Amino acid sequence: MIKKIFLVSILFALSLNATTITDLFKSLKNQPISKRDILDVKMANLNKKSAEDALYPKLYGNLSYEHFNRPSSLRPVLPTETSVLLANNEPLPFSKDISKAALSFDFPLFVKSLYSIKDKAKTLKVAKEQKRKLNLIQREAAILGADANMIYLENLSKALEKKRDSLMKTKEDISLKVKNGRAAGISLVKIDESLNSIDMVKNSIDMKINELRSTIYTLSGIDLKRGVGLKKVKDINKEKLFAILPLKETLKAKKMALKASKESLYPALFLKASYAKSYAKGYNNDKSLDTGFGSIGLYLNIPIFDKTKRTNIQKARVAYESEMLNISYTKHSLLSDSSKLQRDLMILKRSEELAKKSIKNNKELLKVAKISFESGRMSEEEYLRYENALYDAYASFYEIDAKKWQDIAKLAVIYGNDLEEIVK
Repeated sequence: MIKKIFLVSILFALSLNATTITDLFKSLKNQPISKRDILDVKMANLNKKSAEDALYPKLYGNLSYEHFNRPSSLRPVLPTETSVLLANNEPLPFSKDISKAALSFDFPLFVKSLYSIKDKAKTLKVAKEQKRKLNLIQREAAILGADANMIYLENLSKALEKKRDSLMKTKEDISLKVKNGRAAGISLVKIDESLNSIDMVKNSIDMKINELRSTIYTLSGIDLKRGVGLKKVKDINKEKLFAILPLKETLKAKKMALKASKESLYPALFLKASYAKSYAKGYNNDKSLDTGFGSIGLYLNIPIFDKTKRTNIQKARVAYESEMLNISYTKHSLLSDSSKLQRDLMILKRSEELAKKSIKNNKELLKVAKISFESGRMSEEEYLRYENALYDAYASFYEIDAKKWQDIAKLAVIYGNDLEEIVK
């Protein structure tokens, strides 16, 4: 009794620590590849901010020292001012060595293309956010598909074990018959070859399982020893074709890029101001002087001829039209895939029932075949066909189940459903 309680306790503890599909999905979100997507969104947000910052004025400070081969002016000087300075023996604002501290101010009052560039950056940020979500769901789908295939292969391996156990029992019976002279020795060779084939198939399955473990580990960082159980808890929400949304936002961005390239032909109005304080020794009497000089003005830049702007407009138009065609093709492809997957799921539901029935029938047929074989009314080849038929029935059933989960995962990607909410 104590031993039973101890075993139950161990099993309960193991069940608490067992990995689930939810654990795999949660671990995926903490992997570098998922964090990289978050950084991509952050970068898109910074690009948006950078485009907005271009609308703000710019203020720069500048310090300089210059040496000239002949006296240069620190600021413009009127002829009348020169006469007064010379009469009073004051230093003229000319020198070979000039130190300067300056401020410059530049404000784009009207640059039409900057507003379209800002809208483009804002749209690309939305596209990156949607792409991040889509990438996450695609990786969840890859994990779900790999786990479903892992379960499928593990069940195949179990079916092979059952087939092996059955053949081992048959081999024991044949060994007695051969020993008693009631059966030919070649019968044992045929059974041994069937057992050897089973072991070869199991090795092949183990290799495939190892590949799937590697895929799941790469995506989730969890080394899954065996497939985790799957249960659908929620239907796919098919309200919107989510997989195409990032492309739609990209199309909007390319339309805005085309608009911005056209607007680059518009005149641009700037407000500019500057002030400089210069320090030097007057060339006429070597006395120290400092003087300030500033300006403010409106500047209208008119692109009268710039061939590169025309070419950029053509490039932006081609990029926009190309994206339109890409969206049209992708939408058609996604709708076609969605219809196919939904039809497949309906067919698989019926196939699952048929596969169950096939397993049941082949179990009964194998029982009869075993009796016939033991009584000598059936050859080894015929008996082995019944063993293979039962294995094939199991394989078909497990394959249908794996295909069902793969189709659910693909639909989740198309409609942007978080698989963590669909499968437990």
